[in-house]
Amino acid sequence: MAVVDDTGKECFIRFNRSSDYPLKNLNSKDACKHLRWLLLNPEATRSFNSIYDKLQQDENSGWNFNFEPPPLKSWRFKLAGEYDESDPRLFYVEEIKIVYSSSFNYGKKVSIFHPKKIDVIPIEPSNGKRPEINRTDPDPQLDFEATPGSHRKRDTFSEEGFRFVCNTEDEVTVSPGKALSRVAPNVNTTEEPKRDTSGVGHGTATGSAQELDWAINRSDCDDPTRPETPKVVAPTGNFQIFEKVIKKLMKLPDYEHKGTQCLAMPKPDNSSLIYKNKLTQEARTFHCAYFYYRQTPLVIIEVDISDINDKHSLGSRLFGFSESSKDGLTHVMKACSEKGVRWDAKANQEHCSVVVEIKHPSRTKKIEGETVLRTESEYETAWIEALHRAVKRVT
Repeated sequence: MAVVDDTGKECFIRFNRSSDYPLKNLNSKDACKHLRWLLLNPEATRSFNSIYDKLQQDENSGWNFNFEPPPLKSWRFKLAGEYDESDPRLFYVEEIKIVYSSSFNYGKKVSIFHPKKIDVIPIEPSNGKRPEINRTDPDPQLDFEATPGSHRKRDTFSEEGFRFVCNTEDEVTVSPGKALSRVAPNVNTTEEPKRDTSGVGHGTATGSAQELDWAINRSDCDDPTRPETPKVVAPTGNFQIFEKVIKKLMKLPDYEHKGTQCLAMPKPDNSSLIYKNKLTQEARTFHCAYFYYRQTPLVIIEVDISDINDKHSLGSRLFGFSESSKDGLTHVMKACSEKGVRWDAKANQEHCSVVVEIKHPSRTKKIEGETVLRTESEYETAWIEALHRAVKRVT
């Protein structure tokens, strides 16, 4: 699966190109810590090999192995079960929910390298227009005879189950992947996605199916105080004006643009379903513009609610986060999802040093008492002015 290179000042866990380890697991901090513990802790490695060696030796089709558990001193367990009716001192364990391992000193910084990891670097289209693609089937039919294509989107399927938590504060670094520059396409949200299939195995250049990517516990959701970081997704056509307006705003004096992203609304812990786009049934998108104004780090957030009726209004927000922008953004947007895609004043106050409402300009204007539509250029100018007024209120 992987080899450990411990010869230098830094320890590397290097995956083989043919490894079946789910690449998407490297987005999970818990999964990376578990992998480090499994490969670098001698007791954990010995325990794992006690299962693997037995399976390699045994020709039987059934699961029959000699498991040698690692020492369990200072470990903690979260268990599910019930107390004995006659003796409350007895507790019958029905399921082990979470295992918290004891701390282990790894000595060196640990990094993970996967040869298939790709870091997509978004670039602006040279002609000013983004290509448009149709939505892929969110629930493709599993076909064991289908050949996955290496160029196809993965059919990612995650389940929650038994969780292993490593009791250590230091993080595991995932090495940067191969850089791939491309123009992020717009997703056509009006066309129904065509039925598709997913296959099992490694993707090939000639394959046509999606590659099944199944795993458990990739969400890092065992700690309720640490919501899952919003994922970067393909932008939709609804934000083309937003991107154009941000570019023009950043050309004004005292602005320094850091980047613009399209992200998916995080899944709420409650039963609210408004975080999903009604047309696509996928997590709705929001755009973030990161910039400095007179050396003050700020973020403008715009949520796409074009599929919701006009009664649901949600203006843009200008935020300055009191902690790291990544953590602040994560908490604020998770709270927004749980509020039914409405800004949560309590969460904003807790995680932000700056919160400024930005109302969208009207699509119409008055000329000699008559209401007429603004041109696209006039609307963009009015929006830039509204954003700039909000930013100037901060300083």
